Amino acid sequence: MKKRYIIFLIILFYSAGFLRITQAQTEPPIAPPQLEISKQQYIQSLDVYREKEQKFLISREQYNQLQTLASLEEVVRTSKDVQLARMDTLTAYFNTLLLSIQNLKGAEITKKANQGQLLQTALVEIERQRNTILTSNDRVTLDKTSANYDDKQGAFSSIAYSSLALIKISNIQSATDQLGVLTGEVYTSIQESSPSATIFAEKQRGYDELARTIETIKMSTKKATQQYDNISGRDLFTQGAYAQIVETLGTGYAKLKQGESFIQELAQ
Repeated sequence: MKKRYIIFLIILFYSAGFLRITQAQTEPPIAPPQLEISKQQYIQSLDVYREKEQKFLISREQYNQLQTLASLEEVVRTSKDVQLARMDTLTAYFNTLLLSIQNLKGAEITKKANQGQLLQTALVEIERQRNTILTSNDRVTLDKTSANYDDKQGAFSSIAYSSLALIKISNIQSATDQLGVLTGEVYTSIQESSPSATIFAEKQRGYDELARTIETIKMSTKKATQQYDNISGRDLFTQGAYAQIVETLGTGYAKLKQGESFIQELAQ
């Protein structure tokens, strides 16, 4: 039987991080319980997948040792189970990504629409593959469905990584926009409070530093967006490409935290 039944685990490991970021840095227009339900469905389906995979590996080992029809039948059954579980996990994962993309505030409308379409197309393909697996009951056919998934795995992985990248970029863009608005409000409040010349000069220096910090974040986000645009629609979005964008945004995230600290000092 085919040995490759592992879902692209790197993406799955990243998922926990992206879900926390999505909730922490945005105010989703979709009711929070909807995204939370999707997250729980993904976690549950992943647990089921791991359980089914373990059973498949055990049955395959037994077949290799016994070489009986009964043990072969068990391998076929567990192979079908684990492939179905894999499709269910992918469905839950891509549904969660889709909800998160639809939830974004800092993303361009066109980018959101394009990424959402990619995810919906992937979900249709995953459902098609699941239906094929569901009607497959012999070793040869199940080997073919497994091979078909292997052929599509690169495309699925690319869509997932590009979604995660857009979420990262959009979250920091949204947070930067909010910081900019808040900075303006605080500065206006300072002016209206009629402070002494000394205090105003101190606040002005703080405001100028905060403005420079925001500009640095914007430059980091712009560079990451350019990297995203250069890859999207041209090549597969690999783990390396995603990591490069995360690295580019690293300066922006650090400055964002610094900006949050500055705004608190400025408001005192």
